[in-house]
Amino acid sequence: MSSRKSQTSIPTIRSDDSPRKSQTGLPSVRSSAVTATVRPEDTPQRLGELPGEAATLADRGEGEALKQLLAARAQEITGATGAVLATLEQGELVGRVATGSLARTVGEKLGLELNPGGAASKARLVWRCDDTEADARVEREACRKLGARALVVASVACGERLLAVLVVVSARAGAFGEAEERGLGLVARGGGTLLAHAEAAKAAAEREAELKTLRALLRRREAELDGVLHSVEGSAYVLSEDSPLRANRAALELLGGEGSPAVPAGRGALLERLQPRAPETQEPVSPDDEPLARALTGTATTRELLVRHAKAGGDVLARIAAVPVRVDGAVVGAVVVQSDVGAERKEQFLTLVERSSECIGITSLSGQPMYLNPAGRELLGFESPEAFRSASVMDTYLAEDRELARTAFKAVRERGSWEGELRLRHRRTGEAIPVRHHLFTLAHRETGRPVALGAVTRDLREQKRAEAVRERLMDIVGNELRAPLSAITMAASTLLRRGTLAEPDTKAAARISQGAERMGRTLGQVLDFTRTYLGAGLVLLRSRVDLDMVTQDVVAAVELEHPDRLVRYVKRGDARGIWDRERLVELLGTLLGYSLRTGPVERPVDVRLLAEGMEVVLEVRREGEPIPPEMLSEMFNPFFYPQSQLVGGDEAAREHLGLGLFITREITRAHGGHMEVRSTAEEGTLFQVYLPRGPVGLR
Repeated sequence: MSSRKSQTSIPTIRSDDSPRKSQTGLPSVRSSAVTATVRPEDTPQRLGELPGEAATLADRGEGEALKQLLAARAQEITGATGAVLATLEQGELVGRVATGSLARTVGEKLGLELNPGGAASKARLVWRCDDTEADARVEREACRKLGARALVVASVACGERLLAVLVVVSARAGAFGEAEERGLGLVARGGGTLLAHAEAAKAAAEREAELKTLRALLRRREAELDGVLHSVEGSAYVLSEDSPLRANRAALELLGGEGSPAVPAGRGALLERLQPRAPETQEPVSPDDEPLARALTGTATTRELLVRHAKAGGDVLARIAAVPVRVDGAVVGAVVVQSDVGAERKEQFLTLVERSSECIGITSLSGQPMYLNPAGRELLGFESPEAFRSASVMDTYLAEDRELARTAFKAVRERGSWEGELRLRHRRTGEAIPVRHHLFTLAHRETGRPVALGAVTRDLREQKRAEAVRERLMDIVGNELRAPLSAITMAASTLLRRGTLAEPDTKAAARISQGAERMGRTLGQVLDFTRTYLGAGLVLLRSRVDLDMVTQDVVAAVELEHPDRLVRYVKRGDARGIWDRERLVELLGTLLGYSLRTGPVERPVDVRLLAEGMEVVLEVRREGEPIPPEMLSEMFNPFFYPQSQLVGGDEAAREHLGLGLFITREITRAHGGHMEVRSTAEEGTLFQVYLPRGPVGLR
């Protein structure tokens, strides 16, 4: 037997008995009894079916499907038991698409040599082996593994580029002839062109998909850029040296877009539209010093310039900030943000006025209300700006001071300003509010003509209270201490006149003692008042105290001082706690002293101690005339010193008011409690002191 190899490209149809010859010089081994498996009338039809279907797959870039079709057509045309389309990887053929008996070889090395004959071009190679058992140039074990007794190999190429290799096998020796060899070669060459076309189509489709993705990304980034631009307060735009402008609405108004002349494209047209000038000299800015130009050269710049505002038709002072835009390190454009400095400073000024603690207001030259800041509305009791604008300016002044206010308004119109003290009136409560008033004219910036009146007002109530504190202290020193000192002086004089401590002398000594005691109590109250009013608070010396025992002691002492009065004491519960005993003695003594001196002599004073739970309630009640409402709200005011007809009782009763009751309230607060008082004709006057048993952890 002889081995034959052919490199012809046109298939020929032969009868079963026509000789098989190789034109390649490669040996071919076959049996003389072998007949062709491809019929002459079938081959052209089958080969003609390949281009149409395969071309469709190639146009769609479906390379894998096209390879499957080529392998199936190769097996069908040659009548092989199996076909495989393999690729040459590191010098060995590896199956990628397979049919029939070779389906198992996908991904495996075939063990075949692509060009056993050593042809010059592997891209145009077609060879046949009629009997692998007799051909010394094929690996028998590899062929046996493939089940190949006969095989045909054809290169699938496009030009000189090898794309794949088609291999068909049969279990019978001599199963393939020249017709099968040429048919497979035609399929391989046509398939190579189609595979190359499929690769190109797939690459084009992938590029188109990538371009589509990039275009979608570009549209998204443009939308994001527009969103960022429109979120900027002030004018914002992006451009390059000669590209069209991308701007927000404020920039379009500044530059003349949306119905105005066309938006400028490029730096030159933009600068011609803006006409930037230095605010100090009004001179045009050098093109090289303009912020946009510097940004386009890579330098971020911020500068205040006068620019032309297209919509407003005039110049505005703008703060221009320009930042370069870089792509891969190269400057491709610039982002510019312009803010109206005048509007910005106006907004800052309004914020300052709105948040000021001073009362700031504006009226017209005729006195019509125009504006009042929140501090002023709170000071005067206006619920809203509209309520102030609908009011009369003169109604904001106390009636007694309105004439002074008219004089002040007249003076400010004549001289430009007026400053002094007067009293305003709270709109809802009618409270008189002492203030320091500064009135002045507001002039037009360009013409200098007065356009409105302004007022800055400072509330003097705290200052007046401080002054009252000083005056009250002086009053206490000058008046409250005068009586005890006088008693001491008179008692001492009596002792000196009599010379001996007889019975009258004993009474005088008693008066000396009482006066000294009162003087000491007053001094203590003054010190306590000073400490609490200035914020230091009372100092407590806490210890375990039985409030029942304290109350009994105080009641007993009061009964000795007032033998003609009845004090009824009732206690319920355990009244022990952590308190300052001496402070509680002072508190209860003040409440009892006030109640005894202001209540009817014939009626008792009731003291109740309710000690149930974590809070002890001490109550002191006297019968008689109720406290007038106008005095009830001022009872704990340290500066309150009522007229005798409002209090009743003697002068000593009045000393318990104001400073005395103020100290009792501060003692209660220092212990973490609170005090309440109510007074009616039916119930009388009731003081209630609520005392926690002590700080948490010390009870």
